[in-house]
Amino acid sequence: MDDAPHRDSPALLLDGRTLDLDGLLGAAAGRTATVDPDALDRAAASHRLAAAISAERPVYGRTTGVGAARAETTDSAVEHGLRLLRSHAAGWGAVVPEPVVRAALAVRANQLLAGGSGASPQLAEALAALVGADAADLPVVHRYGSLGTGDLTSLAEVGLALIGERERAGGGLRRDLSLTSADALPLMSSNAFAIAETGLHAASLHALARAADTVCALSFVALRGNPEAVSRTAADATPFDGARAVARVLRELLEGQPGEPAHLQDFFGLRTWPQVHGPVIDTVTALRSVVETAANTASENPLFTVTADGGQVTHHGGFHAAYLVLAVDTALLALTRSAQAVQSRVSHVLTDAASGLPLFLSDTTPGSSGVLIAEYVAASALSTIRGHASTPSSVQTAGVSAGIEDDASFAGMAAVRLGEAATAYRRLLAVELVCAVRALRMRGVRPVGELAAAFARCADLPAGMEDRDLSPELVVAERIVEGYAVSTPEER
Repeated sequence: MDDAPHRDSPALLLDGRTLDLDGLLGAAAGRTATVDPDALDRAAASHRLAAAISAERPVYGRTTGVGAARAETTDSAVEHGLRLLRSHAAGWGAVVPEPVVRAALAVRANQLLAGGSGASPQLAEALAALVGADAADLPVVHRYGSLGTGDLTSLAEVGLALIGERERAGGGLRRDLSLTSADALPLMSSNAFAIAETGLHAASLHALARAADTVCALSFVALRGNPEAVSRTAADATPFDGARAVARVLRELLEGQPGEPAHLQDFFGLRTWPQVHGPVIDTVTALRSVVETAANTASENPLFTVTADGGQVTHHGGFHAAYLVLAVDTALLALTRSAQAVQSRVSHVLTDAASGLPLFLSDTTPGSSGVLIAEYVAASALSTIRGHASTPSSVQTAGVSAGIEDDASFAGMAAVRLGEAATAYRRLLAVELVCAVRALRMRGVRPVGELAAAFARCADLPAGMEDRDLSPELVVAERIVEGYAVSTPEER
């Protein structure tokens, strides 16, 4: 991403209710964010209610300590808030990427604007102002520390940056506002970083899932697959939305392509593509829904609810990220099935004698290896995806703070795994693209229709069939796949 924010793009409106995945992508790209006045009024009403209730009764984190110290009464509100931020800012390790930081700031501001945190409305405004700020002014946030019981360390680092006690990304200090105990715990009581990062990876994976159909179609033509598997009849017999959508896309891409089917019915990597890839579409769609719901929910603990006759405080566990983590794990399991089909097609195009193609797509030189190693690279990428799916984040847990917080969701871990799996999947598709394009060229076949444009984009892939270093070729192919992901309509 460029260092300069996208100030020419329309401003992102944060209102506590309508932040969606497109908005998160805009925030990640550095769009300026503005705050809806009505949402600011809701936050102010919640802030006033919190102050009134805290003056009358104990309120967790405001008049008491936190965790196992929940029964201890605090003294100075200002000093207590500062102590909370300072004591929780223990994140370390790798620095969270800038796009994720921007998106997380948007999520946190938007959640505060939903009107349940009791934090000052100025906090939401300060966070929103940073979404489109220069890169040098962004908080520096580190990976290690969050357990999914709220991104405590990450958001404490943000808080210290806001009050001028932590250096910004550019190395300078700047004070944006003052924080008290009315703001410290509310700021930290969120999984904003996990929500934002999961959302960005979900968007990437959804685009890649559509790009995968294009790459599959190129392999389909190269292997002379039988299009009956994606016919209207076959799609009508499939009761699941994702599978029907995949069948429709493949049917449109394969219409009028040259060549007769090589087999009555094909191996599973071609024949069952709608059935194994459709779940990726469905589960990522479900994941998107969870992300958007979480980004627009006041789930802070304690929660201050304003009502017509006053309001109330509720100590609860609505911040728990079980839904988010389970949705990520489900998407990863679905991605594994799709990735295995991709690997199957790579293996078949390299080694299936019935395809009529030379072994390993090699030239006529005796003993040539061609693109033999591509199968190894694909298997390596598949292994990465399987590894993340085989040990779900949702079965991880930890008990901390004397057992008071004894069910950590590890939402941050789930988000990182989803990103690494999406990267591996993109590279797996790049391997398939290299093999499919080479096979089409060996056959002397040029796809027609919409698939012709996809094939034309592969002109930068080397045309020779001699043994060569494939690494640069795979890099080019990955860029082409990324182009398919960007340009492929979400709904054809």
